[in-house]
Amino acid sequence: MPKSDRFKKRTSGRSGFDYLSHEMIKENGVWIGPDERDDPPPSKLSLGGEGDISRGSYFRDSTATTVAFENPTFYITAADGITPNFNHAYMRVTGSNGAITITANPRIAIGVEGRVLTLFCTDSSITISNGNGVATVASQTLLMQSGSVAVFMFNTANNAWNETSRVSSDIGIGG
Repeated sequence: MPKSDRFKKRTSGRSGFDYLSHEMIKENGVWIGPDERDDPPPSKLSLGGEGDISRGSYFRDSTATTVAFENPTFYITAADGITPNFNHAYMRVTGSNGAITITANPRIAIGVEGRVLTLFCTDSSITISNGNGVATVASQTLLMQSGSVAVFMFNTANNAWNETSRVSSDIGIGG
């Protein structure tokens, strides 16, 4: 019976992995496995390097002293509640005179269908209860302490800002 090369192994000249001899192909003078082919050939275009890709105008250089997009802090009172401001990606909020519980009706001023409001609490804590224009997750009171983030979306079906997520500064996601 003649000897067969069907199960003979050969080592790839590119990766060093073993393949069956009959599977291997010769590319640029090197024996390689079928999954190692450069097909199509690699692009000659640069993928970019340091300084080739811009971070955009939103971020500032660490050495710059001017601030182009400063996000102001909004001081919230219990009686006035929160009036959304969409000039920035999120609102920095804090209690106007220490920790507060919002008693205004509505707690957050009426919005537009589908509008998203992100609150980032700095310094004094703010408590927002379910009801009066706000629908919190599981109807639980939202306590925002410094570093906490809460996201709301306005829905005209219940005419309320519906809480979609919260991150507490002290216990992480779901706080």
